[in-house]
Amino acid sequence: MTRWEAIRNGSILFYRFADPPWGEIPHGFLTRRGGVSAPPFASLNLSHSVGDDPAAVAENLRRAFAAAGLRPEETVTAWLVHGNRVLVVDARHGGAALKGVDGLITAERGLALFMRFADCIPVLLADPDLPAVGLVHVGWRGLAAGILESALEAFERHLGRGPSALHAALGPGIGGCCYAVGPEVIEALGPRLGPALLLRRRNGAWHLDLPEAVRLHLRRLGVPAVITAGICTACHTGLWFSHRAEHGRTGRFGVWIRNP
Repeated sequence: MTRWEAIRNGSILFYRFADPPWGEIPHGFLTRRGGVSAPPFASLNLSHSVGDDPAAVAENLRRAFAAAGLRPEETVTAWLVHGNRVLVVDARHGGAALKGVDGLITAERGLALFMRFADCIPVLLADPDLPAVGLVHVGWRGLAAGILESALEAFERHLGRGPSALHAALGPGIGGCCYAVGPEVIEALGPRLGPALLLRRRNGAWHLDLPEAVRLHLRRLGVPAVITAGICTACHTGLWFSHRAEHGRTGRFGVWIRNP
């Protein structure tokens, strides 16, 4: 059974995996608690792009980075676009917010990767032997576009490490219980996931189990060890922001991983 630990640092609460090798890799999934943003962004919104007060977001980021032990100049962030672009970064990118990127990978010791989420699946990747780490933002569009393939290809092309060397961990994201999807999603994912699509009919609508789709696709691509948080963001809006459950008017929680 996956070990999922709560860590509180002052007002900030985040969670982490404790299973090997994750216990030795600095990482965390920040919750929405402990910040200063007013509703509907209450309270630890970490995104400047959702309409929140910029001063509140800046204070939230200061608190979050302090609690996580991150230094802005040694952290790389990304402006996410639901695409399939993955970049391998190093110390030269420290402090940068890279545009149009949904996956980051680094073999630079001490460099941290940071992204923001509100239903899409945060995927952590780690090669503890190099060491190297990655962080990938996976929604249905990114999954259909091949973001996971791009991330694994980047590990192999730039670092010489195939999928069998990697460990993957999936953080909180919207689950099949709450993720009703339309025909455009089914059509887009069909060629990549196959006819089953992990769909279930609930109340007359098709629902996609996105975390399970991501887990199974990683396994199909050759990643042998994939663990999941098993937490639906839409079911737990007291702890996590959910774009779907909160009708698009909400914040973003942060996820980070640092190469040890």
